[in-house]
Amino acid sequence: MANPPEQPLLRLGAATAIGRRTGNGIPIPRKLEPGDQAQTPAGRKLTRLSEQLEANTPALQLRADPDALAPERLLVFELTGGILKFEQAVRLVPGLEFLGAEDLEEDEFDKAPAAYLMVPSEGALRNIVTLWRGWQRDGTVPPRFSAWKAMLSQLRDIRPWGPQDRIAPEDVDVLTAEVEAGQPTVRVEIELVFRVNAAVAEREAQAGIAAVRGVIIARSRIDGAGYHALLTDIPTEALRDALARDPASLAGSRAILQIRPQSIFQSVSMEEVAGFPAGDAPELVGDPIAAIFDAVPLSGHPRLAGTLSVDDPFELEPLAVGPRKHGTAMASAVVHGDLNNAWDRPLERPVHFVNMLYATADPARPERFPDRLPADMFEEALVRMREGADATAPHVIVINASLGDPNKPFANRMSGWARVVDYLASKYGVLFVISAGNHHAHVETRDMTAGAFEALDMPQKIRVLLRASASQIATRRILAPAEAVNAITVGALHADHYEHPYPVTPPTFDLWNGTGLSTISSGLGPGYRGATKPEILAPGGRHHVRVDPAGDHHRLQPLTTNAAIFGGIAVAAPPTATSLSPNVVARTVGTSVAAALATGVAARAHEALEAAYPDFVALPSAQRAALLKALLVHGARWTEARDLLIEILGPSDNRQHYRQKDNVRRYIGFGAYDPELIVNCADDRATLWAVGTLNSDQGKRFRIPWPAAMSGKAQPHGLSATLAWFTPPKPGAVAYRGVRMKIVEPGQLGAAGVKACGTQPDPKQAHKGTVVHRRWDGEKAAAIAGDGFFELDVQREVDDLDAAVNFALVITLQMAGEAAIYTQVLNRVAIKPIVPVAA
Repeated sequence: MANPPEQPLLRLGAATAIGRRTGNGIPIPRKLEPGDQAQTPAGRKLTRLSEQLEANTPALQLRADPDALAPERLLVFELTGGILKFEQAVRLVPGLEFLGAEDLEEDEFDKAPAAYLMVPSEGALRNIVTLWRGWQRDGTVPPRFSAWKAMLSQLRDIRPWGPQDRIAPEDVDVLTAEVEAGQPTVRVEIELVFRVNAAVAEREAQAGIAAVRGVIIARSRIDGAGYHALLTDIPTEALRDALARDPASLAGSRAILQIRPQSIFQSVSMEEVAGFPAGDAPELVGDPIAAIFDAVPLSGHPRLAGTLSVDDPFELEPLAVGPRKHGTAMASAVVHGDLNNAWDRPLERPVHFVNMLYATADPARPERFPDRLPADMFEEALVRMREGADATAPHVIVINASLGDPNKPFANRMSGWARVVDYLASKYGVLFVISAGNHHAHVETRDMTAGAFEALDMPQKIRVLLRASASQIATRRILAPAEAVNAITVGALHADHYEHPYPVTPPTFDLWNGTGLSTISSGLGPGYRGATKPEILAPGGRHHVRVDPAGDHHRLQPLTTNAAIFGGIAVAAPPTATSLSPNVVARTVGTSVAAALATGVAARAHEALEAAYPDFVALPSAQRAALLKALLVHGARWTEARDLLIEILGPSDNRQHYRQKDNVRRYIGFGAYDPELIVNCADDRATLWAVGTLNSDQGKRFRIPWPAAMSGKAQPHGLSATLAWFTPPKPGAVAYRGVRMKIVEPGQLGAAGVKACGTQPDPKQAHKGTVVHRRWDGEKAAAIAGDGFFELDVQREVDDLDAAVNFALVITLQMAGEAAIYTQVLNRVAIKPIVPVAA
């Protein structure tokens, strides 16, 4: 970048290695005594199995009963809680494959129950029964099997993975609608049980598919993600049998883990803007840092010509015969930002674009995936970009993927697509910026007519809509692959820079304008195992609703036809039949464009750091990608929506602040991001950054210059810190998030005159993902003793991964109105940035 910011971010000096601080707080699972455990469903089933094995019942006879515990059958062990390092204990039992663990819903007995998935050979099944008999006899197991003692004392049920598991409740409605559409076949994704011997599992699945006259369209196996899947066309009647949970159907196949709807693409509504001033594309040079995975764009659009390096590995360009809306819009948002509010720092590097979908002439499915599994396409694209002498984009470290799958809302189980995203992010050191997904279904109020709603004043209307949204929160979750733990997931802030030429009139309403809420259509969190999702909100346009009367009740319908007619983000668009010029601009709303805006900001932050630090590009790509990840979240703050969300979602008892904060973050994550905080500092604000690596059970201490201007003054001030990393995913382990890091609460909070800020997620909530964001603020700053440095520790928890893992840390010191902050910190950092000389 030729022009560094006037006040670049500042680089921290080297950290000091320290020992990891230990703590408690891990919930203790319920334990069962041998006598009590024998009376559980698990105990009764193991007693029955023990009797059958003593009678030498043939394995074929056991397998004839679909509800039996049988060899080579996927078994679900339900436990009262998780067990650390249990996968190592499994290896002590020859012939036993441990396939993974999943969280179960909390119930009245157990706060954090878990399911362990295992496939035993006949010998392994006998060994498990032997261990159980010993436990039942005297409460002991052989010395090397201590983890098995924990498992048996926490075992509450054991059962085969059956037809009820292979089609999840959230998929039933979608698949049923496909069956009832009247087509002879339905295209579905069949994920297989991920076995060590892949050929055995696939042959068995293929035989079952062939038996119902199904056809396999595509396949994929990605070992690092524990992903093995088939894209298939299944006769409608065969799928109907599976939905009926017939054990003789595909839902009874022991090789199949789950049957899911085909991944589809969610198109966006766009409204052409008349009279928008013409504009040209900037001249971009160098190697791309940012990439976009999206539908074939109109790369020759006057605002995009020369800005994209388009790769078409799946040969989709000839198939793109329809209007190329989505890819064009995303490219425009990354390159230009919102054309209604032009970014004041032009992008300097071109953007790499990989065609993943193509535009069709079918208005029902305007843009669609080819006959491939999206997860497989992502892997092939990354391999092509990053590997070999002919790599197409070896320097890319941030990838925009605004491709939420409305057929796969997150429901506690990770999708295969998300697992592949996590694997690719960790392997290649890239940051995926993913849209949270949109929900265009209506929200329904109760006991209120449309007339009664329209008679309310605006604050009351806002509360009615929010209550209706909250009552349906389970159906408005983030969409795959947005649950990926290594990605940054972006929700849509109900905001834009469009000026209405005329007022909005009933029955259409701009209800959430100025509230700081996400749009009514934006996907809601949390993510996997309670991780904060979406992490950030970026402007996604004002998504209006229309009152739709329905008897004694009424519906509030997010606009889907010309949804951006009253607001939106301005982007380049393909010409329409009525367009007078090829230089078309349109407005759009949703999380897709929000994620694209955030991607563009990340790319600009990278260019700003390049300009300020000539050796920045020499840092490992995983460290730079982690730094961009930390910066996107570091600039986020809870909006004024926090008070409204607590009022409506509760609980009203302020002592239950953990639950209150949990409800707030479902809607707004860590908050709305501020691009200015991500790229620049200010006179009264200094942001510092560091990157490095951490080994298991290791900590590092950073010394932060504390400016004299912030000491001893009774003025509002604050300290914020953000830590980010990429965890190697462990889909076949108890802890999917293989590496956990944390920010240790600083010991000098009192001396700095600050305490934990109340308008942010709880520390436990903040530490559940792969980015941690914490803020502390106060009204009075005491003098920092000693040499005027503040210490902050980060650490990696104990895990069984031998490799060092890259991380990034970002810290900001701020005292509003105190103009000497930046200069005083700049003067005390060891590595000075390049700062422009004033004219």
